[in-house]
Amino acid sequence: MAASQRWDWRDAVWLLLSWLATRGLLIFLGVVAVSWYPGGTIVQADLDVYAEWLPVIESGALPTDDMWQYPPAAAFFFSIGLWGSNPQLALLVGILLTDALLTAVLYRHSRLSGWFWVAAGVLIGPVLVFRFDVVPALFAALAVLAAGRPVRVGVWAALGAAAKVWPVLLLAILPRRELLRGAVAFAVTSLAVLAGCSVVFVDLGGFLTGQRDRGLQVESVAALPFMVANAAGLEVEISYRYGAMEVASAGTGLAAAALTVGLLTVLAWLGWCWWRGVLATHPPADVAFTFVLASVIFSRVFSPQYSVWLLALGSICLAVTRSRMLLPVVLVAAAAVPAQVVYPIGYGEFLSGNWFFVAAQLLRVGLVVAAGVIAVVRISRPAEHRTGEPAETNSRPSAVVNGR
Repeated sequence: MAASQRWDWRDAVWLLLSWLATRGLLIFLGVVAVSWYPGGTIVQADLDVYAEWLPVIESGALPTDDMWQYPPAAAFFFSIGLWGSNPQLALLVGILLTDALLTAVLYRHSRLSGWFWVAAGVLIGPVLVFRFDVVPALFAALAVLAAGRPVRVGVWAALGAAAKVWPVLLLAILPRRELLRGAVAFAVTSLAVLAGCSVVFVDLGGFLTGQRDRGLQVESVAALPFMVANAAGLEVEISYRYGAMEVASAGTGLAAAALTVGLLTVLAWLGWCWWRGVLATHPPADVAFTFVLASVIFSRVFSPQYSVWLLALGSICLAVTRSRMLLPVVLVAAAAVPAQVVYPIGYGEFLSGNWFFVAAQLLRVGLVVAAGVIAVVRISRPAEHRTGEPAETNSRPSAVVNGR
């Protein structure tokens, strides 16, 4: 928290009570609400999958089934399930503690960020507390909040990427003069983590196969035309592969290739803006949010927990005085609601072609794509500054609403 900010203990207590209430609600919905997977298991089944990996992890190996798609360091977090007699409960507690720490980090940065994140949990739904994604989101937030200290950015981004690959994108918040130090810190930290993993585990690169071979998941942006066709009564083949439902009809290979081309094109454009120094005129949180949002839109997988990534970063954007991401963050937050409607509430109906749930997915995709277009357009233009006001670049911590 900025030095000029003072703790409002009453506000902090209300935040804590709100966090307990919202996360308790999510646990209730995930455990007892009628939120079913296609196979008939409830949303907390992810914890069961994590628990099934524990004997393999305890033996010094990494899981080899199709569901394992994490970098090897993620196994250290899942090992929390080995503590105590109830693996699922231990894992749930680990996720909740990580979420609590993320909430504290964001609240220390800005009251607005902390409160927004607590509220965002309700929009995201039970997947927030029953899936692993809050862990890399914590490291990502720490990386963004370390802007201006390239070594710290590199270390935090590396730790996040060791749990899930996407935080590597956060190196983009570093301007050219700081990139080398940040990249070296990222590489050294990554190598240290891999060295530690190699001492404990074998076959560290097995997760790459699952990532490479994944197809077009039904919730991805490019899968939307196929799901609309499915609702219209056309023959669309859907199969279960690599822990997700994927479209397997003709044309999916071309759609997946188009996603890859689109992602490379957008990243190349953003890279060009970075090289020209345009991105350095924007707050680091805006840059991070835009890069991750672009990667999500062009991903072959668009799972509901991706809202965790985006809204954790978005909460930081909201507290930055010069952020241009207010509208994109609001659109992404709004998209989390139909995402929750599609999954887990109506996932089976969505797969069977129910028009209500296909329309919900259409709304979700439309909101996220609109947010992405706005974000890329806004960040591609140099930020303007009032006369006499020094330009705030990525080399300094961003200003927050409640003080500098």
